[in-house]
Amino acid sequence: MPNRSFSSRQPQPAHFTLLSQNRVYGIFTSLEDVRQCTSRLLALGLKDQAVQIIMGDEGYRAIDAEGHGLWRRFLRLMQGLTDEGSHIGQYARALGNGDIVLSVDLAHAGVSVAAVAQAFRDSHAHFVNHYGPWVVEPLEA
Repeated sequence: MPNRSFSSRQPQPAHFTLLSQNRVYGIFTSLEDVRQCTSRLLALGLKDQAVQIIMGDEGYRAIDAEGHGLWRRFLRLMQGLTDEGSHIGQYARALGNGDIVLSVDLAHAGVSVAAVAQAFRDSHAHFVNHYGPWVVEPLEA
């Protein structure tokens, strides 16, 4: 499996920070399922910049579960008091096991969370969650 995390034509955003709200994350075990989900998301009208595939060692570093730097360590400490902290750990473990995490930025997308959740479910994702302002919403069926 490639050791890359990539996004089409866009620098990699920070994950699980105060600036990365209104995102959906889910875990996939196969690249084919990721491709199916990505196709469905693009058909919904999401731009390719809103969809990010996170995988391999680079993806693990991008999630930054431990928190590197003073601000990120403080943020991870605070998140450890919420569900978000354990979720970050679960995404990091999945990446460490060779799974793939898909992130969808809905901040300016004009696509409903329900439609994105359905695309994830139809593509065999698990541990799918929406991270909004001050709320974590499980999206699995």
